[in-house]
Amino acid sequence: MTTADPAVLDRPVTLHHLTFLDEGDEVTVGRPDNDTYIHLPADGAALIRRLAAGDTPHQAADWYHREYGDTVDMADFLATLAELDFIAADAATAAPPPAVRWRRLGAVVFSRWAMAGYAVLVAAMCVVWVVRPEFVPQYAHAFYTPSLVVVMLTLFVGQFPFLLLHEAAHALAGRRIGLNSRLRISRRLYFIVFETSMDGLVSVPRRSRYLPILAGVLADAVATAVLVLTAAAVGGVVAGACLAIALTNLLRMLWQCYFFLRTDLYYLVVTVLGCTNLHTASRDLLKRRVLRLLRRPVPDAVPVGEADRRAARWYSWLLPLGYVALLFSLGYVVIPSLVHVVVEVVDRIREQAPLAVVVDSLVVALLVFGQFVIAGVLALRQRRRTRTAAAHT
Repeated sequence: MTTADPAVLDRPVTLHHLTFLDEGDEVTVGRPDNDTYIHLPADGAALIRRLAAGDTPHQAADWYHREYGDTVDMADFLATLAELDFIAADAATAAPPPAVRWRRLGAVVFSRWAMAGYAVLVAAMCVVWVVRPEFVPQYAHAFYTPSLVVVMLTLFVGQFPFLLLHEAAHALAGRRIGLNSRLRISRRLYFIVFETSMDGLVSVPRRSRYLPILAGVLADAVATAVLVLTAAAVGGVVAGACLAIALTNLLRMLWQCYFFLRTDLYYLVVTVLGCTNLHTASRDLLKRRVLRLLRRPVPDAVPVGEADRRAARWYSWLLPLGYVALLFSLGYVVIPSLVHVVVEVVDRIREQAPLAVVVDSLVVALLVFGQFVIAGVLALRQRRRTRTAAAHT
């Protein structure tokens, strides 16, 4: 059966399970089992609702004409629905509402009582920092043992469970509100990363999106609190390892303040204000401000929505603050750590330390600086591939 067949217009159309989210003049219509979503005018969504309720295309078109005083090309409309894969061949093949696993667990983990417990943990960490400031993570805590190899393994291996926790929190918070959010393992360059897919977030009310967006930062804060409190309670080498990993957690939380990137905080602002392309609007506005200050020709503004234009007036000022946060992380942790490694390696070689100690230092130096070489080689290789592909098109 095809939409070009006139008989189709006289028979009810079988649709997959669809969701409808009314947002003012627009309605988000989606098929949650395969994460396909589209924004439609309210009248278009109403027409789909009539088809889903059992109207034939002709009946739905007649209703549309009576309700809105206009005609609709149902053959073209059905073709669009078919392209979106909203139409099923028959009732047996129509996708049912997707089953969402772990929803009850999500409700428990993000319940009010759980949130109160998380707040107590974070507050206790802040008290420890005030009373015993030596437990505020800093770059020196990374070097909690003389073996630089152990330090590198702690920072490298130890961060993965917390990266997984960050993304799992996003996924679980999505499951809590009925989304089939998915967690997967991927890579960027040669780095292993965890990623969460929450395409269905556009199908839930705006207020319900805030927790899934912020769940990762919440998990980072709670995990850091547990690590700091453990360090304060047990002391010794375990405390050193806990503070070293807590430092990586704090850096990841600071990364959320890199406003020149699309971080979790960026998506929170976009969601709260109803923006669609705030990043582009803010960068364009900041660029034009700088050009105006330098008395150089200022191009026309990039066309964006009204919500983006209004928000960019103040969000654009946060972009430079993001670079300040980046410089702070470099100056507070990254550069001092690299200097420490270099000085330690040179001192050990100069002082003719035991062979095992020298090898330990050289291995770490190779790991630290070798990653930049590998990243550069991979970047150059990718650039060559891009140029080669462009030359053959």
